[in-house]
Amino acid sequence: MSATIHPTRREFIRTGALVTGGLVIAFAAPGGRRLIFAEPARGRGRSPFAPNAFLRVGSDDTVTVLLAHSEMGQGVWTALPMLIAEELEADWSRIRVEHAPAAPAYAHTTFGMQMTGGSTSTWSEFDR
Repeated sequence: MSATIHPTRREFIRTGALVTGGLVIAFAAPGGRRLIFAEPARGRGRSPFAPNAFLRVGSDDTVTVLLAHSEMGQGVWTALPMLIAEELEADWSRIRVEHAPAAPAYAHTTFGMQMTGGSTSTWSEFDR
């Protein structure tokens, strides 16, 4: 006869903390600094109003939010544009989101580099 073990929640977490591990993978892009300082391509017509590095307001009242963080399941590509829409009192259907280019202006406020991690995307960008 085998006995069934029913660990408590604390025992489960304590045991899980002892046997967990992690994997970190990194890469470097040769010549990446050239891309950081490259000038953006300019199209024809009027360029949108850009009050800062993160917002572009088009002549058709669309607001484009440039996010320096990747969407990794935390909902940052929804949460941050919703904050912008609320602050600007903008129509949610007129909000667009794009990846920010590689540039020093988009560096993480705590870590000093353009990155996503540690569930810091929303709180690090809220004031900015």
